[in-house]
Amino acid sequence: MTQVDTGMSRAVREVRSTPPIWRQWNLVWNFAQRDLKSKFKGSALGWAWSLVVPLATLAIYTVVFSVVFRMPPPQMGSGRDGLFVIWLFAGLTAWTFFASSINAGISGLIGTGALLKKIFFPAYAPVLGAMVAQGVQSLIELGLYLCVLLVLGNLGWTWLLVPFWAVLLVLFTSGLATALAVLNVHTRDLAHLVAVFLQLGFYATPIIYTLDYVPAERWGLPLRAMVEWSPISLFVETLRDLTYGLEVGSGTAWLGMAAWAAASLALGAWVHRRRGGDLGEEL
Repeated sequence: MTQVDTGMSRAVREVRSTPPIWRQWNLVWNFAQRDLKSKFKGSALGWAWSLVVPLATLAIYTVVFSVVFRMPPPQMGSGRDGLFVIWLFAGLTAWTFFASSINAGISGLIGTGALLKKIFFPAYAPVLGAMVAQGVQSLIELGLYLCVLLVLGNLGWTWLLVPFWAVLLVLFTSGLATALAVLNVHTRDLAHLVAVFLQLGFYATPIIYTLDYVPAERWGLPLRAMVEWSPISLFVETLRDLTYGLEVGSGTAWLGMAAWAAASLALGAWVHRRRGGDLGEEL
């Protein structure tokens, strides 16, 4: 291909019109249904695995950090003594949705390569479809978590703010997942780098430990502040505030989540516009 042809190809890729996302919901839902149907296809337990896997993970971390290392959980908002397994469940629920959506979005776009070679559709459609499928499982986990808190009597009006928290988390995750999925089509090493950073991110987020265990300063850096104001830390801590601690959370935390969500959406839209044209050529 000559330099002129390459330039024309890039121009076409950038200017090709894409319908607004609200007109693509049926397409996104079709991708989500495909992922939901194939998620546990052929397994004996079926959708029961959506609870078995997170509960097994929760049990392992609970034994390690509440029995072996004896991590003291914060007190519940109702005044009841804290339960580490419940406190941990909140963090794992938020993190699992984020990490699984990122991975599923990347693999979901790559998996539509054969279809993209035949027909054109927006690159974000399979990414968001994978997110919706993951969101169904996360809703099950969140519902189970809230039911346990309800049985324990740890209920407050702050639960009404959980949907607003969830919207911000979905917006933040969708923008980042779209950007990474599109860029991974052009640079396949990115998926491996994302897997490494997600592993590091899990331990850099206060999911299995409280912020009090993070040194205020280390290596000349405000380490605790860096951990506290990272995007996923804000979402994890705010969910715990709303449901476990029965507190609204700080206004700066809500502003921080909104800012991260807006920045992520802007990044996703920019990458999709610049590099998410006819990806069938790349796939």
